[in-house]
Amino acid sequence: MAKDTTVGADNRGLFDDFGAFRSPTAEDFTAVLTRGLVAPDANVLLNLYRYTEQARGDLLRALGGMENRLWVPHQALVEFWRNRESTLSDARSSGAQAAEEMASHAAQAERTLRTWGNRVALPEEETDRLRGQLSEVFDDVQKAIVKVGQGEWQNITQDTSTDPVIAKLEPALVGRVGAPLSREDHDKAIAEGMRRVEKRVPPGYMDKPKDGVGAAGDYLVWEQILREATRRKCDVLFVTADIKEDWWRKEQGFNRGPRPELTEELRTRGGGRLFMLTPKRFLEVAASILEFSLQAGSVEDIERVERIGTDEETYGGWTAGALVELFDRLTYDGYGDRVAVIKYAAEMDGVADAKSIYDICQYPEDRSLRGFTKPVTRLTSLLQGLDKIPDSAVQVLKAEYDSGTSRASGFSVHPLLVPLINDLPDEDE
Repeated sequence: MAKDTTVGADNRGLFDDFGAFRSPTAEDFTAVLTRGLVAPDANVLLNLYRYTEQARGDLLRALGGMENRLWVPHQALVEFWRNRESTLSDARSSGAQAAEEMASHAAQAERTLRTWGNRVALPEEETDRLRGQLSEVFDDVQKAIVKVGQGEWQNITQDTSTDPVIAKLEPALVGRVGAPLSREDHDKAIAEGMRRVEKRVPPGYMDKPKDGVGAAGDYLVWEQILREATRRKCDVLFVTADIKEDWWRKEQGFNRGPRPELTEELRTRGGGRLFMLTPKRFLEVAASILEFSLQAGSVEDIERVERIGTDEETYGGWTAGALVELFDRLTYDGYGDRVAVIKYAAEMDGVADAKSIYDICQYPEDRSLRGFTKPVTRLTSLLQGLDKIPDSAVQVLKAEYDSGTSRASGFSVHPLLVPLINDLPDEDE
């Protein structure tokens, strides 16, 4: 009988080499929060500017409650300071942008109402009454947007000496920030990070579109965590708002835990078990274990920011892979002209006029464009049914009409999808 030369063959169990698939228990979280290493990502710190005052205070209290278990990778702070002012600007401008968009929607709603009223011969006084109701609703919304923006943000400025976020974050991080890598180790980490991006080895490969060596940022964070966990020989809880697949193990579109490759790498380097939580789940878990009460609305507000981040990361619910599958299915079903129009519209900042569509599709002038988007809508629904995209995914292609006409003046691609479509590789690539 041949001798079994498999290493440790008689001692292996269900979770040996598969520790990433073990669901964490309350006892696991208690252990890592009280005896392990808790490392927040840069986005956790930056999101403090996006939360309400109550949510911000609760998350800072949870982080502070970690005491010496809290440890911020040096690269996370590099990215915090690099992106702090743009985060402030984005948050400040979001109110003005929302108010501006609301005014545009109000004008569009009024045009739609007037066009419909003309078609059905609605009496002028009834049209005026409905238009007044519309104006009242939109005015109330715009005033609310302006009020919230002025109230919450008036005390947050670029001046770090008066910034309330910095005032609370600075004492919380004293003695809890990692040192930078040496120049030699930093250069080696950059090279390894870029190699991983090219070979699609986690983490960081989803940041490939970033300029220069920016795509290696996630690996720098990860390498610094590995070094500190190895030094302490402990479990790690990584708190991040990043929901991309180069950090998380995805199952049916849901994040189930860290990537198995990351779990194994931490174990191989001499650390313990790897846990990952979003800020929302971290706040819930920490509040339960540290036994402090959360203020009303804190969890919901952090969830709101995470939902916004999810929409941004997936471009309105879409990923590059889902779009490619949509295009492949359209082409297979004989609607390659729709794919060509979508790509053309994306190149033209989101809109393809009717004349261009006739040229692209080689349609005769008397052909109607009615129903042009139906194949796209049908296959989008199919992808939703297959859980490839969420039910909330934005509409890819939409008909546009000039005021007072029933004939499509062109078709538009949702603004969130324009950069994603333009970044897709050409078919010959």
